[in-house]
Amino acid sequence: MARASKSKIPVLLYRYEGPARNIGFTFSPLYLNEDTSKVRQEDMLFIYDEDFEHIRPAISRVFPLTDPWSGEIHASFDPCWNNPIVKETWDTIVADLKQVNSADPDMQAFLDKLIVWIRKVLDHADGIEVTGNL
Repeated sequence: MARASKSKIPVLLYRYEGPARNIGFTFSPLYLNEDTSKVRQEDMLFIYDEDFEHIRPAISRVFPLTDPWSGEIHASFDPCWNNPIVKETWDTIVADLKQVNSADPDMQAFLDKLIVWIRKVLDHADGIEVTGNL
């Protein structure tokens, strides 16, 4: 009997060339309606910490944020836990990312791919949750 292939979380790379399992951040569609189906791994995106450093400032600038489920205030981005960020806040993050004018074509391609992924997810989700594994 053939084994079904496991789905994997896609990885967005800029410069990271280390081992396949390492420290980084998973971006997942955020659904505030509990009736929404479970998020599939192929709908997520993983960015290694070394590459995430280039987008961390744009994400960190939007904090403090209110957790959309608990109402708790998140004072700053938490690299060790989940950071639920609603759609409207992602508009600010994307605007910041678009302001980055990199002379490095690889960096620009990395940012462009991330922005396309964010916009695609926000077409059907209430936001994006960024979860760190530091």
